[in-house]
Amino acid sequence: KKNAGSTQKEAANLHGDCIRRRCCLAQLRGGAVSGERSPASPSRRSAAAMQPRNISIKVAREEDMSSQIGNDGFYFDLVDFDRVKAFQIADNMTMSRLKMEIAVEFSIPVQCQRLWLFCKRQNGTWRPVKPFSTEENNLSMTSLGRLLSRTFLFLNPDGVKLFLEVLNDSSPKNLSNNDGLVFLKLYDPEQTQIRYIGMVFVKASSRPSDILPKLRSLAGFCADEEMELYEVRFCFTATLPLLILNPVFHHHILCFLILICRKSNLNLLPCVMP
Repeated sequence: KKNAGSTQKEAANLHGDCIRRRCCLAQLRGGAVSGERSPASPSRRSAAAMQPRNISIKVAREEDMSSQIGNDGFYFDLVDFDRVKAFQIADNMTMSRLKMEIAVEFSIPVQCQRLWLFCKRQNGTWRPVKPFSTEENNLSMTSLGRLLSRTFLFLNPDGVKLFLEVLNDSSPKNLSNNDGLVFLKLYDPEQTQIRYIGMVFVKASSRPSDILPKLRSLAGFCADEEMELYEVRFCFTATLPLLILNPVFHHHILCFLILICRKSNLNLLPCVMP
């Protein structure tokens, strides 16, 4: 019995020595013993943290608004982001790199693109809130997010939302706080339909009457035809008369939505009108 006990003790010591040797060898090789998990080294943790991650960026265009609003009786605020093109961009890439991908996808030259940040407002509507400057276009997504997070929610829970404005000869080149972007919907009583008809730039100091000729042209109205303008302030609620409540465009609102209809046709609006 004494010999058997000594043999078992020696075997246990040998087994312990083997485990210790394996641990030493594993540490020298930078690995781990089978069945055990070694803590990641600081260098590995740093490398993992530096790995770029993809951000989903949804880019809405006027084509999306035209094809979506009023289609098959479907109404909403301005654009349904579930049905627009999404780009996957690494967070260390710049907005300029995104523009190159947009140029390939939509065949729109980089120099003809102006990207706006889309944000959700307190009243539930989504609006472009600011165009990106040249300096911001050259920042990485991470740096841009840190910069804009002081004022806006740059990264929404489901990604970044942008509006792509296609520049032409009549587009204002250098925007200021005195410039406003107005999106336009038209109510057609014959078709009982609301549809998107375009957008115009206005000055904050201007009045709705200043752009009536442009609005009549976009709506297909006669030059002297009377019309009513309503600012859409809330999603799926009643509209408010723009000419009565807002005789001058707001100085603090860069972008808003106007509904156009012929005189005295507002009572025929469908109840689902946002």
